[in-house]
Amino acid sequence: MTTVPPVRREILVDANQATAFEVFTGDIGRWWPVGTHSVYGAGGTVTMANSEIVERSADGHSALWGTITRWEPPVAVAFTWHPGQTADRAGQVEVTFTAAGQQTLVRLVHTGWEAYDDPAAARAEYDQGWPPVLARYGGHLGTLLPPPDEADEPGEPGAAETWVALLHQPGPAAPRDGRLADDPRFGEHFAFLTRMREAGYLVAAGPLTDEDGAGMTVLRLPGLDRLDEARRLAIEDDTSVASGFLSVTVRPWRVMLTPAEAQPGAQG
Repeated sequence: MTTVPPVRREILVDANQATAFEVFTGDIGRWWPVGTHSVYGAGGTVTMANSEIVERSADGHSALWGTITRWEPPVAVAFTWHPGQTADRAGQVEVTFTAAGQQTLVRLVHTGWEAYDDPAAARAEYDQGWPPVLARYGGHLGTLLPPPDEADEPGEPGAAETWVALLHQPGPAAPRDGRLADDPRFGEHFAFLTRMREAGYLVAAGPLTDEDGAGMTVLRLPGLDRLDEARRLAIEDDTSVASGFLSVTVRPWRVMLTPAEAQPGAQG
């Protein structure tokens, strides 16, 4: 049994629970990025039906990606997962749908790494692969921009969102000489920022010009009370932080004014 931990990803979508489930399962062929995440590439499609997930190429070939093991609409769907592999080399994926007011929190958990020749490498690949897939799903639902919230108070544009400032410093494993950006491990931090951008969370990121080696990233997560998730992303999802190359301080930020609210007449 492998000790490689699960990949856990989530996205908050602007749809009710039933719609979020139906789009993820029945509409998968319209949002799945087959051009970059498939067996045959662009031109094909994917279906989730008859207890199977099947990719079909433009020239008529087919590939079984997995078999549905749990079907509980609109709460959850689970399936074996082996795109491009035989069924005996399958991991397991479970996706749950939890109502969050007028929105739905969609959580994906990918396990079963012992089926792969190199469990750690397989996990690392899917850890980077699932965020753009979920971002495409969210984009199909039209949810990458935070929706308005009736509970927002005038003058508090961030009331329906979780904002954090991430203050980065050289970590205990950082080189003593040379620029951090020249170290190959800095690419792990850039990959994290790319995933945050693809998920629709990244507001801004860059170095602080008055402090050598330090930088700042601002994230905005749709939905209330997502500080723990923001901390997990900053500390665990950014492998440059998890490895000690960088250290991070997560600072909650209560946003009171954005450019739209600063314009005359923006409040009505």
